[in-house]
Amino acid sequence: MRFLKFLALVLAVLCLSACNQNAAEPDEGMQRKIQRRCAEIQSQYRQLYEDADKQMPDSRWEEPVLSHNSLDAIEALLQQAGLDVLRSGEKGPEYLTTGEQFRTFLDAVRQDRQAGQEVISIRSSGDLGYRLFTYEDGQMSVYSMVASITGEADPVYEVHPVLDWELTDRGNFYYSIYPQWDKHYVAYTLIRLEVPDEALWEQNRKYISAGGYVGSNLFLTDWTEGDFKGLCFNDLWEYLYRYEHGEQFSPAGYDYSQESHCYEIPAEEFEGTILPYFDMDRAALRSLTGYSPERNTYPWRQIQSSDLVSILGYYTMEPEVISSRVNPDGTLTMTVQVLSTDLKTDCLFSHEVTVRPLGEAGFQFVSNRVLSQGAQGLPYCQPRFTWPVPG
Repeated sequence: MRFLKFLALVLAVLCLSACNQNAAEPDEGMQRKIQRRCAEIQSQYRQLYEDADKQMPDSRWEEPVLSHNSLDAIEALLQQAGLDVLRSGEKGPEYLTTGEQFRTFLDAVRQDRQAGQEVISIRSSGDLGYRLFTYEDGQMSVYSMVASITGEADPVYEVHPVLDWELTDRGNFYYSIYPQWDKHYVAYTLIRLEVPDEALWEQNRKYISAGGYVGSNLFLTDWTEGDFKGLCFNDLWEYLYRYEHGEQFSPAGYDYSQESHCYEIPAEEFEGTILPYFDMDRAALRSLTGYSPERNTYPWRQIQSSDLVSILGYYTMEPEVISSRVNPDGTLTMTVQVLSTDLKTDCLFSHEVTVRPLGEAGFQFVSNRVLSQGAQGLPYCQPRFTWPVPG
């Protein structure tokens, strides 16, 4: 009810702006109204923020960060209060709890009827992220404000016309507020209107996040554990290292070959990271990876900034497991669609991954098969050994 009263005031301000040749003053009125609305929302969770567990930053220039449990409690409180809040769960992506209400707003837009819709998010610092979508006289706009919960920073206020938008069959709302030619900003922002399937997102986290799509062909070529010849294990090294250790691999201190333009990874380290994820022996791995018996090392080429510009200039990629099945032999086959906010598409390309769960021992990759690709094709996936020599 409070939001409906607030929306009536907002639409009144919009009407005043349309009738007034000098729109600066009405816009200032809108800013004040949104600031008061943010303060009203913050008052509902301020006590939870005060009592919340906070991780203190290493630098005095950074803000304390709330624990996930504290963020979850605040989001749940606002959801119970009937607000249009984005939930940020540990087992899935952020989604709007009142997706059907947002769909009602979009129906009004399609019918050229005046309407408004809030979207509220709580940042890791506890600050409030507020967006108000409005539709008036054939134009969708979004008013946004970031309001500090501590009051130590002034609110950041912006207003933009929505230049393009689309709601997909999977309930993903994409919208753009910047010209497509301006690459300083993201092309589209995504708001999910459907509740994520936690089981599928857990599979996404556990299996798909172990690999990568940039400078690695694990998910971009067809291969099976009966024939690993098409798979480049050298390029997969840094991804499995990150998955295993929880941090990016740093080559500092490793020997570097000017001839091959590769770092030399000691065999014990390389094999200890790669082999647990595949049903293959040491001899097979060495035959496929350029192993040096003299130095007992494996070559690994780091991706340079020049590579990103000249070779890897592709689109944003976010893999999502959309379905899965358990096979008679106990393996798990997942269908993955790769979403791109650059192109407001849920499926830039898709592939099918099979893994062998091993309980506490982890899992093994069994096969990959590319299912589909759009007009943009697949990301560049040639082994790094074949790339041009860095200048």
